[in-house]
Amino acid sequence: MRHLILIATCLMLSACVDRISAPVQPEAINAPNTRQVFVVTNRQRNAEGYLATGRDTDLTYLDTTVSIPPSHAAGNAPTFNAKPDLQKHFVIAKETELTSLPELTDKVSASLAGSAHRDREVTVFVHGFYNTYQDSLFRIAQLQNDFNMPGAVVNFAWASAGSPLGYPHDRESALFSRDDLERTLRALAKSKSDRLLLVGHSLGTFLITETLRQIEHKDPGWTARNIDALALISPDMPVDLFLRNLEPFDALPDPTVILTSTEDSALRLSSRINRSSQRLGQLSNPDVLADLPVIVFDVSSFTDGSSNHMTFAESPALIALLRDARSFDDLLAPDDPNFLLRQAERVRVSNEAIAIQINPG
Repeated sequence: MRHLILIATCLMLSACVDRISAPVQPEAINAPNTRQVFVVTNRQRNAEGYLATGRDTDLTYLDTTVSIPPSHAAGNAPTFNAKPDLQKHFVIAKETELTSLPELTDKVSASLAGSAHRDREVTVFVHGFYNTYQDSLFRIAQLQNDFNMPGAVVNFAWASAGSPLGYPHDRESALFSRDDLERTLRALAKSKSDRLLLVGHSLGTFLITETLRQIEHKDPGWTARNIDALALISPDMPVDLFLRNLEPFDALPDPTVILTSTEDSALRLSSRINRSSQRLGQLSNPDVLADLPVIVFDVSSFTDGSSNHMTFAESPALIALLRDARSFDDLLAPDDPNFLLRQAERVRVSNEAIAIQINPG
């Protein structure tokens, strides 16, 4: 209980911080470390012109450049400010609004031109609960930097309230966003990439499974044919809902990865709020997923120094381990077949599901 009170208190205090104002700083375009992030969002702009918390029926498409400060170290959470210091803060160096989803898809394809075959991939990132637009933009730029991610990255920024009291709003916004994510995935599947990777965190995994479920009802087999890797990180949904959403699927993307932690205090709080015994992101026993060809990575031995809900992004030890594998494909089928076994503390097999508990080494 003490940990839950601490999390709630921290969230309330952080709600007082301005996490929406992040002005474009053109002088940052010449910074030594910049990352290109494409954006699809259904957020409305506020009176100051910033993408805020309201939901919009029209999508906004952006080609952005984010400057990474020289002070950043792998695993540090991005910091930003309405009056940024380029030496300390993540900064939007450029923001170009595009006219349509086809134009964004063409830009994504153009960004891959000349890349080596193994780098011609598109990663779609779907953020979770309690995220402003700026939170999600700078987070994916941080992940690009810390994991040396190849290819193009698309931030699907759905309209989270960015508030600790906004959980009901965020669930409604996730449901509101299903058609928008479907249109985005269908368009990007037609880009000139060789692989399409879909990554979700927290409540964003709920949006992903809801969206893929509705696609499968309309177009059976589409997901496995078009999504080359699926990663659900700290998924904030009950296990039974996850299983129900996957009922229409004849096959899943290969690989399908679920990153879990029994030490995730944010999911522990979510379980209490939602009156569920266990969220999918707390799972360590693969038996309940035995009929699914999934790999569960249990990272309970790692910590982000806080709630352990952001361990994948804020644990330097885990980042160092995963960075040895260039992509999800490499992680699950590395050149060195003993890569995972050397890191494994425990491996459990339950029919088609595999659970691998990894440690810091």
